[in-house]
Parts: sequence; structure tokens; C-alpha cells
Amino acid sequence: MALALSATISNGDSVAGPSETNFAPAVVQSGPEPPGPDVAPGRALFLKNCAHCHGASAHGDEGPDLHNVDESDDWIANRISKGKPGEMTAFAGKLKPEDINHLIVYLRTLK
Repeated sequence: MALALSATISNGDSVAGPSETNFAPAVVQSGPEPPGPDVAPGRALFLKNCAHCHGASAHGDEGPDLHNVDESDDWIANRISKGKPGEMTAFAGKLKPEDINHLIVYLRTLK
């Protein structure tokens, strides 16, 4: 005794379903995930300029943990540029604005 099923797909066409002898489950495919931001430049800058105080994993050392930073991008850019007297070096003369943007993109991935 053979089992046969049919179905109607979204465009209204009928398709034969699986039978006992040739059952193939339907596979739902979605498109590839959209690419995330490129964090490699920011990570490289972080390791070169920031890790000595914030730790290679950014969980903090001399400087604070940088995971889940909730300040605005402008605030972060300002802090990186101007530093914090007595606590953090100012990087305005060392890093270009695009470097600071790369760092912010990387920091936003730290959860």
C-alpha cells in the first residue's frame, strides 16, 4: 500500500508529496545572512593602542571593561580623541577620525 500526499504551494500550483518509498522532507532555505560590519580594522587598532590598558579581550585591566558600552558613538569618539586627564591617553594626534570610527565599530560588537 503506497502513501501519497499532495500540497498546494503559495503560487497555487499543486505538487505531489512524498510516498512511502521516496520521502524527502521539505527544506526551507533562507538567503544568506547579511554581512556584519568589518571589525578587523578596529580590532587591530584596539590590540595595538588600547589592549595594554583595557586587556586583549577588552574585559578591563588598568582601564575599564568595554563590553556593552552604552554611551553614544560621539561620546566614545570624544573620549578616544581627548582621553581623560590622569586616566586615559588622548589619541587625537595618533589616530585619524576613520581609525576612531573603526574602533567604535569594533567596540559595538563587544557583548
